[in-house]
Amino acid sequence: MNLLPRLLTGVALLAALPAAMAASTVDVTVTGTIVPAACTPTHTSPTISFGKISAADLIDDKPSRPKQDQYHTLNINCTGKTLFAIRGIDNRASTVGNTWYVSPYGLGLTPAGEKLGAHYLTLQPGLSQIDGNPVFITESTNGGSTWGASSSGAKAIRSHGPILGFVDQSGVTTGPALIENASLGLKSHIILAPKSTLTLTDEVALDGSATIEVVYL
Repeated sequence: MNLLPRLLTGVALLAALPAAMAASTVDVTVTGTIVPAACTPTHTSPTISFGKISAADLIDDKPSRPKQDQYHTLNINCTGKTLFAIRGIDNRASTVGNTWYVSPYGLGLTPAGEKLGAHYLTLQPGLSQIDGNPVFITESTNGGSTWGASSSGAKAIRSHGPILGFVDQSGVTTGPALIENASLGLKSHIILAPKSTLTLTDEVALDGSATIEVVYL
């Protein structure tokens, strides 16, 4: 009986065994950076009230903008020159009832579960300063890997991920500047759903909630 083929087969199986065992494990690398400075955001109007809105001011068959825009300020004060950006998080995302404009934030629901409309936040460079200098906004849609050219135009604080940084010159594509103190002018407006889609037999409170987060770069 020739044992050579069986011996060769056994050797081949033993040779393959370490590779099979190695494939059952994986390494995970954890990275990050602790930055020496810290930034504290504060808002001049933590509660933005649009007051009483009469149901008669809503349009029956299309969305309406029944209240004037409101202006307020976001201050970001750091313990030293820091690279940062900001982004918006919608805490009422499931209630967005209007998409007339880019990146709306939800305004809550009627007791009958109907979406009331949407709230919008827009940065106003003309009402802003960084360390006493003019503000130009640059945007990144990939977490800061690349940046669009900075400009002085108003920019929505989007509710789905893009981050906004700030420099003191136009046309910058290298990302935000090091900043110690920023004063950022904001504009808020609301769009309410068509009256025919809402049950308004009793008073209904608007219930918008958004978080503006400082992102360290």
